[in-house]
Amino acid sequence: MLGFAHGTSRWTGPAIFAKPWQVRSPVVELACLQRPGSDSEMRPSSTGKANSLKETMAGRAATILLALLLVFGPAAKTAAAARLPYIVIDRVSGEVLLENRSFDRWYPASLTKLMTVYVTLRAISAGEIAPGSPVVVSKRAAGEPPSKMGYAPGTQLRFDTALKILIVKSANDIAVAVAESVAGTVDGFVDRMNAEAARLGLRDTRFANPNGLHDTGQYTSVRDMAVLSRQILDEFPNYAGYFAIPAIRAGEKIDHSYNLLLERFSGANGMKTGFVCASGYNMVASATRNGRQIIAVVFGTDSQTDRAVTAATLLMQGFEKNGGPSLAAFVSSAPPVAPKSQRKTMCSEAALKARYDPAPGDMVINSPILKTRIAANPQLVTTGGIDGPPSKTVSDALETAAFAPRGKIPIPTRRPKQGGS
Repeated sequence: MLGFAHGTSRWTGPAIFAKPWQVRSPVVELACLQRPGSDSEMRPSSTGKANSLKETMAGRAATILLALLLVFGPAAKTAAAARLPYIVIDRVSGEVLLENRSFDRWYPASLTKLMTVYVTLRAISAGEIAPGSPVVVSKRAAGEPPSKMGYAPGTQLRFDTALKILIVKSANDIAVAVAESVAGTVDGFVDRMNAEAARLGLRDTRFANPNGLHDTGQYTSVRDMAVLSRQILDEFPNYAGYFAIPAIRAGEKIDHSYNLLLERFSGANGMKTGFVCASGYNMVASATRNGRQIIAVVFGTDSQTDRAVTAATLLMQGFEKNGGPSLAAFVSSAPPVAPKSQRKTMCSEAALKARYDPAPGDMVINSPILKTRIAANPQLVTTGGIDGPPSKTVSDALETAAFAPRGKIPIPTRRPKQGGS
């Protein structure tokens, strides 16, 4: 049996009396199913194409790997799986069911948007804004790189609509527009993000922007993302359904969620994915079966398919386990492990050339644990429809700006004496 140092996620070798939660999960990388892919949150260009023979061979490989998992259990864990940071928790009890490298700092990519959503929901709950208050697309927001909606500066949409776009489309322009429309400025919103991270005890997390575009000063850990994800679902259950939306439609355009589990894995109901070259393919996934909700977080997988199947495997294992340390008490006393860029392996010329990278709605995954996609009707998202007041922070800033002096104020001079009659 294998054990890990108390209070850390560091490997310590054999442990005769290791508790069940201390035994590393037999996560098998079932996802060498097709060539590595990417999601278009910051999707690099790709020339890789699906190959029917390749897919058939990959499907057979996945079947064999699943059989190994069921027959040999921990012995079937691959070296590739062992390198990944991951954590699996029970949402209700908060028990840590499985974990590996839980405190390693990692670039979050678009998982950052989970905190953007959380800060926005807190503002709604506090009465600062309403679900129908305006999100205004500024020139700065419109200039953000893809993934984006591409709305023109001055466009307005409701906050509840913007949140759906953030979660499903992972639109970087809308993330910035939301930040500015809540706090007045992006910097002010990021301050709120970091304040919430500190309040929630996210010790290995720091935010630098609201959309997850790469910044070396922005990082998190799988443990911290599990805490945040659980908090969102516990504190705002009325918005949980947003994370289960598989697709949105804006006009004639349909955007499918990068969460490939939503239409393929029984019980899947959230939450968010992320990718930049420096992070690899990250995911927070949730699913409910027999009234029990499990959350799995995994960082640094090699492709969209790899990410989906690895997350599904972790969820399956989570449903089979009970007991473990409390997530709140699951902290590390070891020095922080700094984030390391995955760019050289994730976005090398060879990786880009080999990558299987269709749009999420066109993705084919030959896996024994993921069903053939069952397409659901996309939710319509529109601009306009404003029926709530703007953020008071924004209103106050605009009022101050309106009365602020512009240019140099002339110094009054004495009027010359006029001749009398």
